[in-house]
Amino acid sequence: MISPAEVYARDVCWVKECDALIAEVSTPSHGVGYEIALALFLSKPVFCCYQQNRRVSKIILGNSSPNLILYPYRSLDDLLPKIEDFLLNV
Repeated sequence: MISPAEVYARDVCWVKECDALIAEVSTPSHGVGYEIALALFLSKPVFCCYQQNRRVSKIILGNSSPNLILYPYRSLDDLLPKIEDFLLNV
């Protein structure tokens, strides 16, 4: 079983090494929020998507960082081209 310290070290390393972060934020997650904040702190581009009919944390919705893109989607057919566009422009 993986320890909390191992999860922390692994996930922080992943964020530090990535070129960009994509997060699905329809369901609240402290870990995902932490990863988003860390990526933004490190000036990484972040794409947060969420199902259009879901309530999303106001701390995510209220973030005005120029490195953060928020995208409400209706279906995967709607979402996937936006993710592709995001990745092409990273």
